[in-house]
Amino acid sequence: DALDKDFDSWDEKWQFWSQLINEYSVEYEPSKAMKQLKELLDGKNYFIATSTFGHFFEKAGFDQEKIFNVFGDWTMMQCSSGLNHGTRSDLSTVKRYVNGQGEVPKCEDCNSPMELHMPLNTHFFPDEDANTRFRWFLTRNQTNKVVVLELGVDPTSPQLLDPMAKLVEQFKD
Repeated sequence: DALDKDFDSWDEKWQFWSQLINEYSVEYEPSKAMKQLKELLDGKNYFIATSTFGHFFEKAGFDQEKIFNVFGDWTMMQCSSGLNHGTRSDLSTVKRYVNGQGEVPKCEDCNSPMELHMPLNTHFFPDEDANTRFRWFLTRNQTNKVVVLELGVDPTSPQLLDPMAKLVEQFKD
């Protein structure tokens, strides 16, 4: 995986990650299609389960409480120790690296280097709160008609495609 390729140091990882995050998330401007989707959903009960990790829906103004980034969010970081010490924003770290003043962020609990909040290795801890909110959305709407849009999801993303397809098969409404 390009995001967790072999690097000589944590500093090299953060330099590489920061360039990607800055280019594809910090500087991201919502597309016309994303704005239209936002407009379409305004005033409607919705929830977004997404395999994107670039913070695109949040940057487009969708309610963060109605988004589950299944594969994490690279604008957040977590401890590399394998212990779940929570997540925190990495945007100030990204900004410093982009400006040539980067320093490897450390965990406030154990002083281990921080890594992207993504499934790069076995240390990934999914966002349990967002997962719970998604499950509650489904539970509260199990007798309602729900539209499931699979945008940009294909057979190469079975982690999201398969559960959604099974959900639609199970609940015909």
